[in-house]
Amino acid sequence: MLESEIKLALTDHLSKAATVPLHFLEEVEINGGEIRADLVQVSDMHCYEIKSEFDSLKRLVGQGSRYGRAFDQVTLVTAECHLDKAMPMLPLWWGVIVVPKEKGRALRQVRKAKLNRTHESEVLVTLLKREEALSILEEQGITRGFKSKSLYVIHAKIAELLPLKPLREQVRLRLIQRASGVIDIAL
Repeated sequence: MLESEIKLALTDHLSKAATVPLHFLEEVEINGGEIRADLVQVSDMHCYEIKSEFDSLKRLVGQGSRYGRAFDQVTLVTAECHLDKAMPMLPLWWGVIVVPKEKGRALRQVRKAKLNRTHESEVLVTLLKREEALSILEEQGITRGFKSKSLYVIHAKIAELLPLKPLREQVRLRLIQRASGVIDIAL
């Protein structure tokens, strides 16, 4: 399956199992676009990294270390052909879902994701777009002089101002707002 087909199968799979409507964002930028999370279920801040049979695992370790600093949970969604090579590369808290080779077959969960405990404010805040970041500064009563600053400076100020737990909640709320109204992913 292609990545777009995997995303569709995955969102369908997750939505059917959920008791509440889920919201997803695709290609969420981290560190100014240095890497992108393939799919994020924003209510739970759960990142899904997709590796189709046509993908390489070369960037997986680097991606994983950054995901671990930003998301509450991470799951690798991979083609069967990558499973044996990928498993030793993954932190034990990552979940793993295998994509069947044949279309129409169910996704198979190999390992359930556990809660991540390695967040870093400086990376977590980079999930925010400019308007979202400025709205947090505005809520803190600090906008003067920041509207014309670079996004990196704005992110740094937010990471400095907010302790990790409130920052996690602020980022999660902004991503939910970004995703609201998006029921189906346009592929």
